[in-house]
Amino acid sequence: MKLGFIGAGEMGGAIIKGLLKHGWAKEDILASVHTEASAAKLRGELGIEAGTDNMRVIHDANWLFIAVKPAQVPSVLEQIVASGVNAKPLICMALGWSVEKIQQVLPKWPVIRIMPNTPLSLGEGVTLFHFAPETPKRARREVMGVFDGLGKTFEVSLPVFNAATAVSGSGPAFVYYFIDALSQAGAAYGLPKEQAAELALQTVIGAAKMLESTGLSAAELAQKVATPGGCTAAGMDVMAASDLKKILADTIGATVEKAKAFAK
Repeated sequence: MKLGFIGAGEMGGAIIKGLLKHGWAKEDILASVHTEASAAKLRGELGIEAGTDNMRVIHDANWLFIAVKPAQVPSVLEQIVASGVNAKPLICMALGWSVEKIQQVLPKWPVIRIMPNTPLSLGEGVTLFHFAPETPKRARREVMGVFDGLGKTFEVSLPVFNAATAVSGSGPAFVYYFIDALSQAGAAYGLPKEQAAELALQTVIGAAKMLESTGLSAAELAQKVATPGGCTAAGMDVMAASDLKKILADTIGATVEKAKAFAK
């Protein structure tokens, strides 16, 4: 089984690194990128077959991954049409490119829309899936199985795909922003900057693991930490007064609306 990546930037590269880390043979991964310098870097760092010829990937891969920027997708689809290859699983992660939109160019192809996030390179990712009706059940199981070792996988219906993308696809950036803000707040009250950053990071890691292991909800765990009348409760009162939940709802809403705009 050869996996072919057209594009291997931030997200495509994260997927490839995750696959290699979890046992996928480097000989079974090939990629095409925009420049020879980028291809040489992939060959040197990851040991995979990489070049600048999309057509070679289109012809040789059993499964095709489109991992280019959204504006580049039309030209890639044109190349696939021009290649004359038979329909094969086509996995696209470009924002705004739905299964239906791709099938306007490649009718009846088993198109799979995915939205991964970058932590999958560490085996802690989230990957969302939406399948074309033509995608056989076996292919669905197989492609989701490829990502099982990279974190958790979720099949998501089309109406809520953008919302799921906002939570898991964009979510890491929001979490990083929170960690940075927590760190800066600690430094503002006298902690050495590096120590504040370490404390903020480990606190988020520990809290996430606690949430995963206890089976309790995030709200229940927050209540357990925030003793009434205590220091934590005083801080929680500030977040409630600032309507942090509305801020996050608006953040997700803005992300969803932007995703909808890309799809037009």
